[in-house]
This record gives sequence, C-alpha cells and structure tokens, in this order.
Amino acid sequence: MAQTCARYSQYPTKMLQCLNTDESRELRSFLLDSGYNMQALLQCFGHDEAPQIHLLKLFTVGLTLLPNRLHTLLRWFWIGAAVDASTTHEFVPDRILDLFLKSGLLAAEDAQFTSAYRISPFSNYLIVSDQLAARSGTLRTDMVVWPNPTSQLCHYLSMQAPVERALDLGSGSGVLAVPLAAHSGSVVATDVNPRAREFCLFNAALNGSSNVEFREGSLFEPVQGERFDLILANPPFFVTPTMRHSYSDNGMELDGFCRTLVRQAPEHLNDKGYFQMVVEWVEFNGQPWRDRLKEWFSGIGCDAWVICSYSRSSVDYALIRMQDDHSESLEQAAQIELLKSWREYFESRQVKALYGGVIVLRRREGPNWVRMEELHALLSRPFGECMRQIFESRDYLGAHSDEDLANIRPASPPTTRLTKQFAMSPEGWQLAAIDMHLGEGLPYSVSLQPQVADFLAFCDGKRTVREIADQIAAAHGIDAAIVRHESCGIVRRLADRGMIVV
Repeated sequence: MAQTCARYSQYPTKMLQCLNTDESRELRSFLLDSGYNMQALLQCFGHDEAPQIHLLKLFTVGLTLLPNRLHTLLRWFWIGAAVDASTTHEFVPDRILDLFLKSGLLAAEDAQFTSAYRISPFSNYLIVSDQLAARSGTLRTDMVVWPNPTSQLCHYLSMQAPVERALDLGSGSGVLAVPLAAHSGSVVATDVNPRAREFCLFNAALNGSSNVEFREGSLFEPVQGERFDLILANPPFFVTPTMRHSYSDNGMELDGFCRTLVRQAPEHLNDKGYFQMVVEWVEFNGQPWRDRLKEWFSGIGCDAWVICSYSRSSVDYALIRMQDDHSESLEQAAQIELLKSWREYFESRQVKALYGGVIVLRRREGPNWVRMEELHALLSRPFGECMRQIFESRDYLGAHSDEDLANIRPASPPTTRLTKQFAMSPEGWQLAAIDMHLGEGLPYSVSLQPQVADFLAFCDGKRTVREIADQIAAAHGIDAAIVRHESCGIVRRLADRGMIVV
C-alpha cells in the first residue's frame, strides 16, 4: 500500500492549488452527489452547530461510521481522520482522487490519505478552511476558520439585490465573498491574514465564482480611493485584552476597531451604497450604549441602523470568549488567572456590559437618521432584503405627505401572520391580545388593537388607503377624514417594521 500512495508524491501538500473550471465543477459535483451536505452532517453528528463539536466527541462518533463513500469524505474533511489506501480506492474513483491530491485537499503518506482541511456546506456552497484544530489539539494563530454562527449571521444580513461592485472586508475563507459574487458584477475580498488568499481564491474556483479578487491588508488599506455599492464585514470584533488570533481579535483598545470601520466606511461607498457589519461594542458605567454609539455616526454622511441582539456582563463575556479559545482545556488555576485578567481589563476601563448585533450604514446626501433598537430574538433567517426594503420605505414615507399616502395601495407581505389570544372571563372567552408577526426577514412582532387588525385585513394591494378608510368610516359612522389620518399613521408605523409594503 505504501507503494500505491508513493505514486501520488508528485502532488503538492503544502497549500491549496486552484483547479481549472471543469476540474472544480467535477470535484464539487462529486462531493454533492455523494451526499456531502449539512443534513448528512447533522444526521451523523447530531448537533446543530456541528463545527463547534469538541474534538474528542468528533473522533468518537467517527469511529462508528461504516465504510462507504460519504463517510470516507466525512473522515477526511470533517473529522480530520486518515483513511487507508484500500478503503480510499474502494469508494473514490481514481480521477476524483487525482483531483483531491492535485488541489492539495488530500495528501498521501504512510499508506494513508489525510487532509489538513475542512469542507463545510454553507447555504448552496462548499467552503474549504483549516481543520478544526491541528493534531496537537491547539488552534494556530493565523487559522482560516470554517463557517461559524457569525458567518451565518453576516450571510443573513447581506442584501441580495444586484450590485456592480462589492467588498468583503475581512474575508477569511471567502465564505461571504462567494455568495456575494452571485449578485455582484465584481467582488474584492480583503484580509490581513496572508493565508486567507489561497482559501478565498480556492473557494471561489470550487464554487464557480470567477469574479472574485483577493487583496491582502488591514482595514480599507487595500482599496484606498475605491468605492463600492455594497460592503460586507465580518471583522475580528472580539473585545479582548490581548491579540490571540487574527480571525477573531484585532489588537485595538476595546471596540475601537469596529468604530474605525464605521468612521472610514463612508469614504468607500457610492451614493446609496450600503455598509453592513456584524459587531460588538461596550457600554461604560454611567453611559447608556445608545448615547455612546451616537458619536460613531456623527458627521459621516450616512443613515445608520443598529440592531442589538444580545448583551453580556463583562464576566459572562470573558467566560464565553475563553471557551471560544478552547481555554477550558487549561488547568483550573490557570483558568481562574485568565478570567481574573479579563475582569481586571474591563474593570479598569469602566466597562459595564458588552453588546452585540449588526450595524448597517447607507451613504446618502441630506439630513441623515440614526435608528437604534434591541431585538432579542434569534436572527435565524435572511433579513438583509427586509432591511433594504425598510430603508426604501423610509425614503418614500419621508418624501410624501398623508395626502399622497392616501392614494397608495398598501399590502402586507404574504408571510405575515396574525395571532389572537383569548382569556376566560365570566362571559366566556374574551379577546385578550392580537399580535402580528413577520414570517420572513426580521423577526418583528407588534401588538394591535382590533380596529387596526380590521384595517390590515383590507390591505391587499388592490385598494387605496383612502378607499379602505372611507369604507371603515361608513361602516362605523365615523368622520372619514379622521379615519384617513389614523390609517396613514398605521401605514407609516408598520412600514417601518416591514409589515406593510408601500
């Protein structure tokens, strides 16, 4: 068997090598046709955040996998285990094996085939990254990480409307650049980590994206003097005392890195261009976080929308970040000292709490608005287009009077749902609450009065606000002008939540 593997020694093992278009398509088709997808991963490993499974559990589950084509691929590209040559040749055609070796995804050694890479199903794509950990069980400082929950959140945040030029800032493996390429004329991907280049370009080729360019550098340095229609950023936003990993930490004081991105981004946006970022920020003692973030947006010439989706005490935040860094493997005394250093770091800077969520900027001339809100609901579905629609609704509503608004034909999105709750009373079941929910986009819900629910029942995109209001006024014997005024107010409030399309 050693001789069988020896014939593959001509292939590179040090880094990934992009295949040509036909070879990339062939390799990707083989993986997908073999059932290499997220459903298979969940079925085998039984965890909804499979990339974060502990190494010991991962290898333990791997021991139970029966020999077949899919499980051979999972051993290489998910568990990081070796497969012997005989099993390999039984389930993997020679042509595909040659492509795996030519690309660098596999290496032949000691009568076995091994991989230093992970292949992650992500949306409709396959993304190559470093393996979960080196054989030593530690993470390298320049690791190019697999798609994780933050990657997914940033993908959900991304607007999907076609654009000419897009920028993926802090691209890493290209997990966001590749989907961006599907609706962009061209994509520039940047990263301070030199190793990100080979992964980003390899993943672009593997997924058939020929319009992705990679540039190395920090912040906006690689694109000085250039402008884009859409900038997407999943930066190293962790708030940490020391620089540990380039993929998560940035070396700036507290949240200074993210503030710098917000202040510099407008210079690189075309008019009506968007900057979208996943972010964390701190709240100081005696200063609410909203007051502090106002300074970030002052004078930048952009509308700004902040959605806070979680908050942590400084101690809880430190514990979570230590776990992310696999610090739980340290001895108890070392863990206590590490936690102490984090606590002292935050206390010395008067940090009360840490917050996380998303920030969206839109470059626009004229008076700009700032919207900050807390939405403690799971952002578990695409919502970028919902946000874009609300930006555009604000433009329309701000430019039109109620008299204009009375002539539009409002409609609720098809996935909007209305729920009613009833409470028992001496007279029987009585209506207690009416709630309206968005079935897609942002997970908004609002409580409605019965009269408002009645108005919305007529919002089918066929009747004008005026017609609906006049019909309701006639039915209840109310002044039509009053109902029109109230109806326009309802439209404005619900359009600002994406619950009415104008």
